[in-house]
Amino acid sequence: MQISQINAFLAVAELQSFSLAAERLHITQPAVSKRIRQLEDDMKTTLFDRIGKKSILTPSGQSLLPHAERILLELKTYREELAHDHDKPSGTLSLATSHHVGLHRLPQVLRDFKIEYPGVDLDLHFMDSEDACIAIANNELELAIVTLPENPDDRLKLEPIWIDVLQIVLAPDHALAGEASIDNEQLLDYPAILPSNGTFTRKIINNYFATTKDAMKIILETNYLETIKVMVSANLGWSMLPISMLDHTLIGKPLSGLDIRRSLGIVTRQKRTLSVNSRAMIDMLLAAKT
Repeated sequence: MQISQINAFLAVAELQSFSLAAERLHITQPAVSKRIRQLEDDMKTTLFDRIGKKSILTPSGQSLLPHAERILLELKTYREELAHDHDKPSGTLSLATSHHVGLHRLPQVLRDFKIEYPGVDLDLHFMDSEDACIAIANNELELAIVTLPENPDDRLKLEPIWIDVLQIVLAPDHALAGEASIDNEQLLDYPAILPSNGTFTRKIINNYFATTKDAMKIILETNYLETIKVMVSANLGWSMLPISMLDHTLIGKPLSGLDIRRSLGIVTRQKRTLSVNSRAMIDMLLAAKT
């Protein structure tokens, strides 16, 4: 059953004439006849009796009439709702974010979004950046705000919003705390506490420690940077963290001659049409871009 067939059926039912229905629909009479015939074939019944110059609904046609009217009404309602959706954000915005981004980057953006769009409910999914990217690629999620991969899946579209500068972090009483800068070889003598192997941030670290990573004394791996911060501040080992996480409990040291960074931002799927809610959030994030 097609909408064009329903329109033809309702026009003939009201006007009791194929020719008048054709004029209303701005098509030829044979086209109206074809649509009615196709509808009758689909329904496996006769919908009109041709009596004289009038086309009168059969009992089957009378039974179909209220259903056909309801279908068109629901379609009209849907189109109006769709037009409204394109006009102003409403309903629920679902997005994925990592714990680090959710703690350190998103709160102000989310606050501004709620002020601008109080009618939108936020549904946050906290997950590892790697899992969020997989979910976006598989069309399981529409929008993620996470650490961006250096070598993304071809299905992903990335938009950097923030840059994290990474440094070696130590407790104030660590043996290397007094050094102006540190090189890879110095760190091999001390325990390391690093992001889990396979995470985007760990891949960045491994790239800079390519020649010495197998010799590192890794005593703990975790996906949670806040956990790493606490463990390092207790002088259980060194790590590499964003300088935005530095406070009185940590000392940051650059690696000799190196400027190490990672990008945080928006992940969507290539060629996917985004909801008005997601587009509004993306616009707000782009306005906050640093």
